[in-house]
Amino acid sequence: MKWSQLKKRVESNFAPSVKSHVQIWNTRYHNSHDAEGEAWITLDGKRIWSMGTFSYYIAENKEVARIRKERGCSDYRDPAQHKGYIDAIEEAQQNVQEEGVFTMYDTNNALFDYLNLSIEAAIKSDNPIIRAFVTLDRRFGKRRLLEFDDSTEHPLVKTLYRLRCEAEGIKYKSQPLEQPGSITDMLLPGS
Repeated sequence: MKWSQLKKRVESNFAPSVKSHVQIWNTRYHNSHDAEGEAWITLDGKRIWSMGTFSYYIAENKEVARIRKERGCSDYRDPAQHKGYIDAIEEAQQNVQEEGVFTMYDTNNALFDYLNLSIEAAIKSDNPIIRAFVTLDRRFGKRRLLEFDDSTEHPLVKTLYRLRCEAEGIKYKSQPLEQPGSITDMLLPGS
């Protein structure tokens, strides 16, 4: 599916309260290796979340180096360090995604999957991108917004959930984000 079709289908599912305010974008850097790119979310034209392949790779490499240094497993040629050297990659990938850094491909795949899920399956998804976008979905009604607890959710889920609550005039019940102020006034991590 072309990006323009994916964007149109995802945005058509947005609740009326956010439909004219929130947009998703995607670009490819055609002169880069493998034409990597970036996806992002805007609120009234202001970028609130970015998911770029290059920023992901940079964050992942820094995290891998930190883990390997911390555990003393920086030499893949040393048989005693080899397992830790390899394990650091998987752990770093998980840590980086927990911090809210995703690749453009993660985003595109999650959005495509989201379109093919029922609202119940999307809410229960392990993928934070899917869970984040389901909070903007018109099928995620006011009753669900009131019952939803974002206290243990990924930062992206919290951001879009709280944005939707503010748009609907609903007070969310969980702890505030680390940064003070309204969701609509702040530039968030991952940007």
